[in-house]
Amino acid sequence: MDNSARPLPARDIEAMADLSDRLADAIEAECAVLADRQLTRLQPLIEAKIQVVKAYELHLAQIGGPARVAGDAEARARLKGPTRRLREALALHTVQIAAARTVADRLVRSIADTVAAQARPVIGYGPRAALRTASAAPAAMAIHASI
Repeated sequence: MDNSARPLPARDIEAMADLSDRLADAIEAECAVLADRQLTRLQPLIEAKIQVVKAYELHLAQIGGPARVAGDAEARARLKGPTRRLREALALHTVQIAAARTVADRLVRSIADTVAAQARPVIGYGPRAALRTASAAPAAMAIHASI
């Protein structure tokens, strides 16, 4: 009998459900810290999440991969709730990370603009009384471009 045709053992299905819940817990904890803007507390949460992700990936590979789980009706039924929770946590996490990235990008742009304004001092007046400034590009713009 083909290995993919046999039903998955209940202990493997329960292990996947547990790992899905643990991963959702880890992501929800990160989301709470991001929402509270307590970024100094993120590092241990990220490390803990990485350990759960590794365990999840390893167990999934050991039982035959996503196709094997999807092909098992009992596994699909049991994992429906934990998978939904995990997807919702990931969706929130994605939004929060995008928002944090936008804030960081705007902050870097603001700093670069300030440095650029200071790096181009007024050197006099030009035609029609327009201010003449130095034309050297500020070094801070290179920092922003690399992010």
